[in-house]
Amino acid sequence: MIVISNASPLIYLAKVNRLHLLKDLFEKIIIPMEVYDEVVTRGLKDSFSDARIVENAVKNGWIEVVKLSESIRKNEINFKGLDYGEIAILKLAGTYSNSLVLIDDASARKIAESLGYNVKGTLYVILLAIRKKIISKKIAHEIINRLISSGFRISIELYLKIIKSLALD
Repeated sequence: MIVISNASPLIYLAKVNRLHLLKDLFEKIIIPMEVYDEVVTRGLKDSFSDARIVENAVKNGWIEVVKLSESIRKNEINFKGLDYGEIAILKLAGTYSNSLVLIDDASARKIAESLGYNVKGTLYVILLAIRKKIISKKIAHEIINRLISSGFRISIELYLKIIKSLALD
């Protein structure tokens, strides 16, 4: 399965030093150049440490940066309210028949789902890592709290639901 990621899963997992979960779970991640520019190019310019972590993953080859072809970029699908990275993700996902799209933004997720894409987010990555026994429930709880401390937004209802599901036996 092809896994295509938007900026926020990369940024937030890197902020909490868990970007490797993507590699552990999926082996390879694809991002469009627009997402690379948002996360790495602008991130390095602003001295964000997470940008260096993502840059190293690209250099190590498990995050692959792709440039959209001219015909795909010129596709006139209307994606009002989305940023360049989100638009590029949706256009890129349209070129694969079997992909998982990692997006946290609610508007972008709704559009991706309306297009029939398999859409998940950062929290899915953490919960999948538990199911695959890569991390424990306790570690997942700590990661989620660190994500929130780093600025990751989640509704209190979803937070409580997840924390309840992580209750240690």
